[in-house]
Amino acid sequence: MLSRLTIDQRREQLIDRALEIAERAGIAAVTVRGVADAAGVSLGIVHYCFDGKDELMDAVVGTAMARHLDAFLTDNPDLRGGGDGATSATGRDGLHAMVSSTVSSVLALTRESPGRWTVLVESIVHSLRTPADSPARIATRHHHQLAEDYGVRYLETVGARTGMHWEGRERDVVRYAVQAIHGMFQWWLVDRDDAAAARSADLLVDWAVGLAVDRGAAQEPSRSLRAVM
Repeated sequence: MLSRLTIDQRREQLIDRALEIAERAGIAAVTVRGVADAAGVSLGIVHYCFDGKDELMDAVVGTAMARHLDAFLTDNPDLRGGGDGATSATGRDGLHAMVSSTVSSVLALTRESPGRWTVLVESIVHSLRTPADSPARIATRHHHQLAEDYGVRYLETVGARTGMHWEGRERDVVRYAVQAIHGMFQWWLVDRDDAAAARSADLLVDWAVGLAVDRGAAQEPSRSLRAVM
């Protein structure tokens, strides 16, 4: 049975087992032997697929983030162009509806998989206790860059759909928004107050949409991020 899996399939299986352990008991509970036992394979198989725990955990955290990002995209048919038109309006109202729908989906995903987000938070804290050039810190910077790049593409997409844009400041908007979302989710993990999280999300959406301008309108005076906060 083992020989029927390609190395990519085996790596995915091992990542899944490691992620399950991390979500249940924390990153510190993940060991190469524990992952091997959970997957029903030998230690040699794990070492064949990964150089060690650092590489395995980098793959685990990257997978957790990628699945979170991919899931909220999958849950937003309007963003993929397959919606029923409920959020197909253009202009500021259309942009607000689309961004609000997306942020609501992200919150819902966090409520459904709190362990996954806890793993992401835990990985950041762990990396901060290591040297700046350590594999863990480098991986964290890479994952942050991934989220930022993903967010920029998202704003460019919804902006094009609604005829709005951020005057070339999409990356600044995303960077602040991602930081706010991280704090919002961590706070929710502590108090599990869905209503409070929803209100915070509404404020974030109002802020981001308030910075956007109509592509077809006359050039407006540039507004600083600080001016609308």
